[in-house]
Amino acid sequence: MMEKESCKDVERAAQAQVTVYHIAIPHQEEIWREWASEIEKFLPKVGIIFIEFTTPLGDTERSAVERHFNELAQGKVLPRFYPQDFFRPILSWTTLEEFIYNTKKKVFLEEIHPLAVEIYERHCEALRGKADLFFERKYEEACRKYREAMELQMEEIELRDAAIGKQLDEIADSERRDIILLLGEDHRPTPKKAKLVRWEPRKYKNLAMEVMDAVRELSEEELEDFLFRRIGMFWVEGYWEESGEPGIEAIERAIRILDSIPIPRLKELYDFITEGRREDAFYRAILWLKSEGFIKEDL
Repeated sequence: MMEKESCKDVERAAQAQVTVYHIAIPHQEEIWREWASEIEKFLPKVGIIFIEFTTPLGDTERSAVERHFNELAQGKVLPRFYPQDFFRPILSWTTLEEFIYNTKKKVFLEEIHPLAVEIYERHCEALRGKADLFFERKYEEACRKYREAMELQMEEIELRDAAIGKQLDEIADSERRDIILLLGEDHRPTPKKAKLVRWEPRKYKNLAMEVMDAVRELSEEELEDFLFRRIGMFWVEGYWEESGEPGIEAIERAIRILDSIPIPRLKELYDFITEGRREDAFYRAILWLKSEGFIKEDL
């Protein structure tokens, strides 16, 4: 009899385990729109929506934002329009609010770690330094600055993932309901008290993860060549992104092109870009690639 009861307890515990559905997609409006109908299929399975939220706020202001999202989920307020997002390719707050609206779910926001905010600011500063060095034609120094930026990004992501995993465990303990986790593709939190199921529409070329893996795995010589290929990529993919192509797709195309160019010729490209004005860099990159036969299609 005791054995049967013990088996039932184990079965109930297994049934009670919280599942976290990690919706891991690039932060791109067009990609979200393309896959929204698939993402919405997770809603009937869950009672909670957990949102990535990287804005550092005081407790009072943060509570007000979280209250807004919960009122939105209960249909008490309508989605807002955020005009500052209208001309940007990133996933807009308007789209996110439309997704949450009237779902009747409980909403939690990521509690961003102050140190993570500081590290991210240093990451952005290093990327700006990389760009400055690139246009000074100090390519080796630009490579080193790019590596520093990526190492800072690794540190920031690891710190946030640990904090998110802990927060998910706290929610799992208190709510005992399954969760949709809206958290970008770079992240891999590992909650201990909930089962995590990762969902992504397809494997996009993830530049950040590619560079971070290279920093971890390549020899110094291999890494030097690899980073040299990547320091000028922004000015190659930027042309298509400015034309309205989702950034992640522009990055995939730019990587294919840059990886086909021998290193000495790549330096020619970089020199050609930096001979012009900084604001013309996107167009000079495409002009050189077309004139040298590395881009065949009409643009």
